[in-house]
Amino acid sequence: MAKLPKFLADYTERRGFSTEVSEVTDLSAALRRVTFESPSLCAQEFSPCDVTAFRVSDNDFRHYTPEWIDRDKGRASILFHRHHDPKAPGITLVDALRPGNEITWCGVGSAKSFRWTSPAAAVALGDATTVGLMVALAERARAEGRSFLAVLELDAADCSAAQTLLPDAVVLPAKEEPGTALDDWVASATFDDFTPEAIYLAGHGQSIQRQRQALSSRHGLDRKSIRTQPYWATGKVGL
Repeated sequence: MAKLPKFLADYTERRGFSTEVSEVTDLSAALRRVTFESPSLCAQEFSPCDVTAFRVSDNDFRHYTPEWIDRDKGRASILFHRHHDPKAPGITLVDALRPGNEITWCGVGSAKSFRWTSPAAAVALGDATTVGLMVALAERARAEGRSFLAVLELDAADCSAAQTLLPDAVVLPAKEEPGTALDDWVASATFDDFTPEAIYLAGHGQSIQRQRQALSSRHGLDRKSIRTQPYWATGKVGL
């Protein structure tokens, strides 16, 4: 996310709503679930591709995708990926969260180009930064009776936790270069069981570009059906 002038960042934060951290649970070496509570969550509509933003400095925010929002109980959770740069602004924020802390959610919503539209069949590809998104998509697809396949690439130490969260997903150990395990899966995929009406690509920006091209050229899938949302990119601090 581009830096904002401080007065705009202040305005964005004021338009948000306060929540309290109620639980912090490490699911694996790099996957951490943080649960939040707030009366404001009771009035919050939620769709699987929605994101919120947390302020990490005077001029910067970081975006995160809720795993779920329970409007009846006023609770929500986010699955954070604690990556390898401990000095990154987002990681500094996540590592500081403790039960009882207050933090402002700066809105909840999704881009028009990356939304759940209740397709009859969908496939979603992503890395460790997208596990919460995948859980949200899988739960919504199940609730609506849609066919859904998640394909995830994670460090080997995190694969078991991801498979537990998503029993029907394809979970791949990551290779040295980001996205290459997913590239290999796309190259060998056949889509024999169903033809997806929508494909969701999220996570690493450069990998998304490669996979979108491969899905279109190799498999003949309509580029309009491929929806993309980069969460991070090589050479950038964060999105």
